[in-house]
Amino acid sequence: MQLRFELTPPEPLRRRPGEGGTVFVRHRWARRYILRVLDDGTLRVTLPRWGSKREALAFVERSGEWIAKQRLKHQSRPAVVHPDEAALRKRAQKELPPELLALAAAHDVTVTRVSVRNQRSRWGACSAGGSITLNWRLILVPPFVREYVMIHELMHRRELNHSKRFWKHVAAACPRYRDARTWLLSEGQRLFTGQEIC
Repeated sequence: MQLRFELTPPEPLRRRPGEGGTVFVRHRWARRYILRVLDDGTLRVTLPRWGSKREALAFVERSGEWIAKQRLKHQSRPAVVHPDEAALRKRAQKELPPELLALAAAHDVTVTRVSVRNQRSRWGACSAGGSITLNWRLILVPPFVREYVMIHELMHRRELNHSKRFWKHVAAACPRYRDARTWLLSEGQRLFTGQEIC
């Protein structure tokens, strides 16, 4: 799984006949084909702007074993239920923005706006204008993971992409970023959606 931070909503594509469990979407910021198994077992295939359905289908075929394992994992490992979600979201609204702004100041990054939302498929987002959105579920993750997600978004203020230069910025600002990505891969999916492969 690669943790994706989508900057704009994906453009829906038509489902293939006879594949009700697979949805194809095109995303202009995607740099490669990405598979995600959602909580209900649906396979979501993201295509880059230049990608083709034919290549996407070939990627799905090559990933058959991975897809089957992920669907089994979803059946045997239910998502975490939050009995007091309203209180958690209120806490997130109070705690997450100041934490992000403190990190922004520490790394000399300018942020125009911080909002906390109930995103269904991403941990955070950064707009070209400097507005950062965080998922309220970050209140539930370990502090080093939360810091990584916030730094990831802040480094998009320097590089609005996922290039090698972007990842160098992330590594310099967050030495434990690989550990955080590993945690998100193994535990983070339970908090809202499925894993991705790319």
